[in-house]
Amino acid sequence: MKKLLALALMSVISVGALADDWKKLGERRVSFNSETDTIHVSGFKGKFDKIFLRVEDAPIRLEKIKVVFGNGGHQNFYIRKRLEKGRQTVPLRLIDGDRVINKIELNYRTAMGGYKTAEVKVYGLRS
Repeated sequence: MKKLLALALMSVISVGALADDWKKLGERRVSFNSETDTIHVSGFKGKFDKIFLRVEDAPIRLEKIKVVFGNGGHQNFYIRKRLEKGRQTVPLRLIDGDRVINKIELNYRTAMGGYKTAEVKVYGLRS
């Protein structure tokens, strides 16, 4: 019984530790007057294996995310779905893993509802 309790406690602690590994890389208040925006990420934040975006304040229809790496390469993610406020994308795996992110370019469309701006936050997970 003690072993089972210890195992359960260790799994809870490890899940909490995994949740803490996601680091905020940047944020941007996106305006529906423009349908492209860029979030600049400092290379000092390190190398990352996965990212996700979270939307606050208003929904957006996220079309594409372009991740530009420090070495000049890039990776595109075609999302093409509406993200309600308070929602996020699934974790997106970066090719070749462990990459330094220079910037993240967003292509989106205004979501119905008469909103003027939304807050987009980007989080990264180190491998």
